[in-house]
Amino acid sequence: MNALSGVLSFVRFRKLPTNMKQSKEFETADSSARHVKTLAQALAHKVALDEKELIILLSLLEDAKTSNAELAERLGLSDGNAAAYHIKRLKTRAVLTRHTIQIDWRKVGFPADFVILAESDEKAALLALERHLVLLQDYYEKHFGNVLLLPTSSGYVLLRDISYCYGDKTMLVIAGSATSDLDIAFFRENYITRASEGIRTTLMTTRYRSVDNFVMQSSILDTLCAIFEATGASEEEISRIKERLKPTVE
Repeated sequence: MNALSGVLSFVRFRKLPTNMKQSKEFETADSSARHVKTLAQALAHKVALDEKELIILLSLLEDAKTSNAELAERLGLSDGNAAAYHIKRLKTRAVLTRHTIQIDWRKVGFPADFVILAESDEKAALLALERHLVLLQDYYEKHFGNVLLLPTSSGYVLLRDISYCYGDKTMLVIAGSATSDLDIAFFRENYITRASEGIRTTLMTTRYRSVDNFVMQSSILDTLCAIFEATGASEEEISRIKERLKPTVE
């Protein structure tokens, strides 16, 4: 199996009858291991890590609970201790910086996801907003921790990302979740717009994420495939996709 066919063979297993789940779980795990190895082989020619290190990173990105024993099996090593050695090297080099979890904040009580774009015609205004947000984060981290949960008039805003972006336009991109749409509006007005004169903001609410934290979300993709009838793609459509993916894996 070449690298391209391996990448294109990513499939999402649909919901299965109970009596088929166990066998399909083994099949899914085996398929996942093959896909990880295929991607690692392709990436090893393009990045500064070797194939073993890439297999570890891709496996942990897909499932942070992957055990050292499972990693050793994927790496073709004797035992989990050998895999642990490679993980330690990645941590020492600050490639693997922390293990975390993925939370569905909607189920916690933050149903409103948003993205705010902040920009200005005046460079000084945008720099003032950057400085304000840096000071806010610095104070918050020293007193409350590193998960940025900001109070509003009636609830909270939990920030996912604050990115300082340069290119065709210079702007701040702020993404997060809130306890309501009103809390997003409060955050936008009081934490961003009023922080510096001359700031323009664009507010967008998130409908869904088909890729989240670098990983495709299978349940969302299943739904979207049904909506857009993607499972019935024509040979021409598949051919175009293959052609676009070639540079990635050659």
